[in-house]
Amino acid sequence: MALTILKKTPIHAVVKITGSGATTVTLATDLITTNQVASTPKVNISAIYWSVPGTSEATVKRNSITQWSLVGAYSYQFNGFSDISENTSDIVVTLPAGGGTVVLELLKVDGYNNTQHRNPADGEP
Repeated sequence: MALTILKKTPIHAVVKITGSGATTVTLATDLITTNQVASTPKVNISAIYWSVPGTSEATVKRNSITQWSLVGAYSYQFNGFSDISENTSDIVVTLPAGGGTVVLELLKVDGYNNTQHRNPADGEP
């Protein structure tokens, strides 16, 4: 398995996983930018793109719980929302023996020292 970071900003990341087998996107290390520190990071999935040959299945798991089962070639783009399930857990992508590709668009919503997200719960308007 190969993990490629396609984009990494203080609040956004795009990762590409190719090959076969399992790989882990580690929130506290893989997604940090220069001079950024992660402390209990929260990362939501905002889009998923995949291509898996035949009827084989790829999975996206967080905290050992399957969040997404992916077959064929397709994409989900969450317009106006994101998948917050188990968002404090690393992301494990498993591709079948025949290989494949999964691209995840991620929102770094908390736990990184210089994110630009505004949180109304913290008293901001």
